[in-house]
Amino acid sequence: MRLWDKITYPACREGNLFMKTIKTWAAVLSIAMSLILLTGFGSKNTDTAPGGNATKSVTHYIDVLKKGTAQQKAAAAYWLGQQHSSATQAIDPLTELLGDKTAVNPTSYRDAAGKERKPTLGEEAAAALVQIGRPSLAPLLRILKTSPSAEARKNAAWALGALHDTMALDRSAV
Repeated sequence: MRLWDKITYPACREGNLFMKTIKTWAAVLSIAMSLILLTGFGSKNTDTAPGGNATKSVTHYIDVLKKGTAQQKAAAAYWLGQQHSSATQAIDPLTELLGDKTAVNPTSYRDAAGKERKPTLGEEAAAALVQIGRPSLAPLLRILKTSPSAEARKNAAWALGALHDTMALDRSAV
C-alpha cells in the first residue's frame, strides 16, 4: 500500500458509512412522509357510521327523517343528499317532507350556509333529492302531478328544474 492509500482509505470507509447512514435516514423519512400524506390529509367527514356500514347509516338517517325534529330532519336530509346515489332508499321519506314549511337553520349542519334567509324543511328535502340524482325523477313528477300541497308541488318543480340542469351539465361534459 502506498502512503496515499494509508491516509485516504480510512476516510473512504467512514465516507461509505456516512453515505449509508444518509441513505437509511432518507428512506425512513420518505416512508414517514408517505404515511403522513396518505393518512393526514384525508377527509375528516365520514360517509359511514362509526361501525363502517354505509347502509346502516342511511337507514339511521331515514329514521331521523321520520321521527326527528324539523332541525334534525333537515340535517339528515342534507347528509343523505351528500351520499348521492347511495341514498336512493331515502327518496320516498324525502318526498314526504317536500310540503313542510318549517324554517330550519342550516348553519348547524352545513359549512357555507347563506345567512340571507332560512330554508324550509321542504326545500332541504328537495335539495337532497337533487343531489341523489336521476332516481328521484319519477317520485318528483308524481308529487308535481298529484300532491294537494302547493308547497310540495313548488319544491318538486324546483327540484325537477335543478335535476334537469345537472343532467344537462353531465351530458355536455361527455
